[in-house]
Amino acid sequence: MSQHSIESGYTSDEEITFNNSQIVAADAKRFAKSFSIEEEIIKSANGIVYSGFDLSTGEAVIVKQIPKTCISEYILMDGRQVPSEIYYQFKAAEASEAVVQPIDFFERKSSFVLVMEKIDEVTDLYEFVREHGALSEEAALFIFKQVLEAVQEMEAAGISHRDIKDENILINPEPLQIFIIDFGCASEVSQTSTPRGTPDYWAPEIFTTGSCSTESADCWALGALLYILLTGSWKFENNTVMRNFIEEEHISEELRSLFDLVFHPVPSKRPNLSALSKLF
Repeated sequence: MSQHSIESGYTSDEEITFNNSQIVAADAKRFAKSFSIEEEIIKSANGIVYSGFDLSTGEAVIVKQIPKTCISEYILMDGRQVPSEIYYQFKAAEASEAVVQPIDFFERKSSFVLVMEKIDEVTDLYEFVREHGALSEEAALFIFKQVLEAVQEMEAAGISHRDIKDENILINPEPLQIFIIDFGCASEVSQTSTPRGTPDYWAPEIFTTGSCSTESADCWALGALLYILLTGSWKFENNTVMRNFIEEEHISEELRSLFDLVFHPVPSKRPNLSALSKLF
């Protein structure tokens, strides 16, 4: 796919608040000298993902193009206003090795472009579980502990991902190593007033009060992730977890009790992340 593809990925005549013609022109030249685009991997309303190459090293990269019409928050980084998604991915990558490493970013007339490392032989956890079904407790806990540690590392740095779920976690099936992606919903840990992320994984208090504490909501989402790994399914209706007790029959009593804790309807009754990590 030619360089023209990134030019035509998103086009708009709409005036963008942070559009700077000199920066856009300079970034276009810098991108053309630094990276090539090979093919489109996936396209949605929130962005286009391409495969590409770093022209200086020959290494494969992933290029994500984010339309400005989808950007609701900008943050100052290195003297420039950038989408919060880009800002938080750079900051999270500094905090945790489990975050897919961003390489560079570029501004275009109608979009921002984020270049990231390409990790070979990975799939997302959603596809992994769909292919393999419910995992053994040993495998599920090995994966879960990596995610929990990464979430703790990010939150220690003041960053909340706000959308931890199977589709936002990549896994290399051979060593079961995980990588966290998609910081489009990320925020500072202290920002809890506005619900973000995927409603299917929201804690029930978000529906009833419209807000939540970061740790109690993360505990719930992490519990949902572990439940998916152990049972192969997740169903949340009318602010209630629809637990599959038939599927739970093969799960140890210890882990079934853990689900009682992380899915407690009262947020203050759920363990914080530090307490959760000590349960294993």
